Amino acid sequence: MNLVAISAILAAVSFPILALAEDALVDGGRSPDGRYEVRLVRTAHYDPINGGSEYLFHITADKIKKSLLTLGGSRFRGYPVAKEYCKALWDKSSRFVAITDRDSRHSTEIHVVVVSASAATQLEIPDYVQNALGRVNATEVDFSCVSTPKQWDGDDLIVQLYFTANRRHSYTCDVTLHVYHEEQSVPSLGLKAVTKPKEDEA
Repeated sequence: MNLVAISAILAAVSFPILALAEDALVDGGRSPDGRYEVRLVRTAHYDPINGGSEYLFHITADKIKKSLLTLGGSRFRGYPVAKEYCKALWDKSSRFVAITDRDSRHSTEIHVVVVSASAATQLEIPDYVQNALGRVNATEVDFSCVSTPKQWDGDDLIVQLYFTANRRHSYTCDVTLHVYHEEQSVPSLGLKAVTKPKEDEA
């Protein structure tokens, strides 16, 4: 067997392995100080029949080869499409990041993570959607619910919330989430403020 044939066989064997290891930097995924990244990684053993996501989020550090934290992705879209719509928003200190994923055609999910040199922790997000619904005398979203992280203001994350309720009336408001990270305590995320939802004109 000649060298060309051997090279072709090796390429054919290697290609699936490379495809399974495919990953990409999320839009906005590099921290301001350049030390951390949010990467979208294709799932190695994705099974569309039995459920599961085709991608994962990895929070990585430049000095550590392994991921600091892995977050599960949505089952709504596959890896190629997720690369187009998943986004990350870092604060200026490179300590906090908000990650946006789309979990259905009409809704999004956000993850908030606090990062250090050796670890990353996902923070539990308070139920700000229910708070906003109560301000329009509703108890549930009836069609659409989209959260869009807009900016970090110090330890505050400003999120724009769009939702429908009361027979698909559309509302928009701003939500302020605050990261509490006192010394010798586990960081947590609290609901600081929700503006009065403004009903969108039809």
